[in-house]
Formats: sequence, C-alpha cells, structure tokens
Amino acid sequence: MISPARIRNRITRLGGLRLALVGLALAACAGPHTSVELAWTAPNAESAQLHRVVTLFVSRDVALRRPAEDEMASQLAERGVEARPAYQLLSRDDLSNLNNAKAKLRTLGYDGVVTMRIVGEEQNLNYVPPSFDAYWTWASPYFFWPGYYAPGYYSPGYVYTTTIVRMETEAYSLTDDRLVWAALSKTTDPGNARKLIDDVTRTVASHLTDQGLVAWADPALRGASARAARRATCLPA
Repeated sequence: MISPARIRNRITRLGGLRLALVGLALAACAGPHTSVELAWTAPNAESAQLHRVVTLFVSRDVALRRPAEDEMASQLAERGVEARPAYQLLSRDDLSNLNNAKAKLRTLGYDGVVTMRIVGEEQNLNYVPPSFDAYWTWASPYFFWPGYYAPGYYSPGYVYTTTIVRMETEAYSLTDDRLVWAALSKTTDPGNARKLIDDVTRTVASHLTDQGLVAWADPALRGASARAARRATCLPA
C-alpha cells in the first residue's frame, strides 16, 4: 500500500511540473512582439512626404524577399498608401546599379522607397528560479488532520531561450534623393520568418503613417483603413 507521504510528494512534484509547463505554454502562445528601439527622422521630413512607394527587402534569399516586400506593400495599402513590391518592378540587373534603379522608379512615377533588412539575431538564456507556494486549507482527513497546515505546490526552476531579431527599415525620397526616416526594430520570439515579417511590417507601417511620412492615396479611405489596422493589431475598433 502506498503511504500518504508518498502520495503527497507525488502530488507536489506533479503540481510543480504542471506550473512550469503552464508557464512555458503561455510564453509560446504569446506570439512575437516587435518594438522600435531607435528611430531617426530627417529635418523637414514632412516636405518629402511619400505618395507612391516601392517596398524593397534587401536579401539574397528570394523566398524571404518576396513575402517581405508583399507584406510591407500590403500593410501600407491597408492604411491607404499606394505601394508596390520592388520585385514586380526591378530586375536583378536593376538592383545591381543603384542609380539605374532610382531612375527607373522615377520614370514609373514612384517618389519613395521603403527598404528593410535583417541586421542581427541573438538568443538569450533565461532562468526562472524555483518557488514554493504554501496555502492554508481544511485538508482531507486521509492526508492531514483537519485544520492543520497543508504544504503547497513546489515549482522547480527551469531555463528557456528567447530569440531576438533586429531589423533596419529606411524610407527614401526619390524626389529629394535623400533618406527621410530610419529605424531599428526588435522582435522577440518571432517563431518563424512569416511571423517575423508580419509583425515587423505591421509595426513599421504604423510608424510611417502615424508620423505622416507617407501620404494617404485617398483621404476618404483613412477611417476604414484605420479600423482595419486596429483589427489587425487586436485593438478595439
């Protein structure tokens, strides 16, 4: 027959394991989080407001470049900005010559370029120390005398890693031939490239439109686009 003490110990161990697993599960379900760590805006940037924008992701990986350019263009379009991914307009030869690429985009009627590139990735080791939560209870007579102090669940310490990806985004004015805005974003635990792209482009597009660096194609669309953006970021409409 198993003694009450062994049963209590087993319950305590299971309780601690359960708490640790719940903590890890909540962290995993939280999803990526992107914030702008550093940002710079050129003097009189409003005078170089961008109306027709090309989105460019700087990478040799075509499988990553195209979705990133598509998503940034889509995020800007949801906010009423006319935008198009660079891969639809510029060939590999165009991209190899900056002056030719800028001249071609100007000829096509574009006045701005928003570029993105990954500048760093790191992993941090995090330690959660053990904890012991005790509680007072009227315990079952099988385990304790009624009214006695009952031990709580013991949560053992555990280690987990956090992945951090930093991306640089810049906005250029083709009309003035100058940089008007630059930012360094930090994304925590993106999970995969798709989630990274979605979170960064959504955050950056919001900053560009909120600061008036890109213009609404149709002011009448601003209210609908703002509501769509709030829904995309889980904010109340």
